[in-house]
Amino acid sequence: MMKKVCLLVIMVAVALMGHAQSLRNNLLKGYKPGDQLEKGVYTSDQDTPRFNTWYGAFNAKAVEVEEGPVIGEPLSYKGYNEGGPSINLAGEGQLNRVSVYPLTKSNKEYARGAYYLAFLVNFEKLGSTKFYDFAGLDINPLSRAVRGKVFVAGEGKDKIKFGVAVRTDCTEGTETYDYNQTHLLVLKVDYDKKQAVLYVNPDLSQGEPANGLVANAEGDELKNGLKSIYYRYRKNYKGNIGNFRFATTWDAVIGK
Repeated sequence: MMKKVCLLVIMVAVALMGHAQSLRNNLLKGYKPGDQLEKGVYTSDQDTPRFNTWYGAFNAKAVEVEEGPVIGEPLSYKGYNEGGPSINLAGEGQLNRVSVYPLTKSNKEYARGAYYLAFLVNFEKLGSTKFYDFAGLDINPLSRAVRGKVFVAGEGKDKIKFGVAVRTDCTEGTETYDYNQTHLLVLKVDYDKKQAVLYVNPDLSQGEPANGLVANAEGDELKNGLKSIYYRYRKNYKGNIGNFRFATTWDAVIGK
């Protein structure tokens, strides 16, 4: 009997440990299609970040906009267990618009080891064949100081490609993917190896892949820790993005 009790305690402890490694999910909880994503817009780089809340990032050069991003229909990917609605990539009057979701309170930051951001995206249309970032992580939700960027570019008339960067230099992928198909992207920012890695449509039954697109940090680009998730509106892009998970392990970020 004692052995069974001990085994049960160990199993519960392991389960709780795994849960604790999932630092944030359900980022669109409570939203429904048609809702506005942002609960407000930061008006100064001295504002207090709204923990666990989508807000428009501060932009001193921004012109007046009509509205921010709108919530869209749910996305799904076999084996990936994060549900809920998505963000509609389309919109007017959002030029240079960035929406941020602070992950920490006060001056806390994530700056040791590796961190993973997983999300789903489905592109119906892209506005360019050049690589532009559209989502990732940053070290300051008020100043849009990005550290870990995911890029996309059109390839011909019917394909897309993805890329990754720590801050500026993008590693451009050569493998192509389809429009109107939901893709699982997992961004890894590794403070020990000083690099960002992007995995596209990984096999969720095989553990963390050995290979991915790699971008190495330059100088002190990874000196400061991560504090928020961001989504960047791009003109003439159509589709959906959502189902975000932020975690410290591969199993936790894919929902195992």
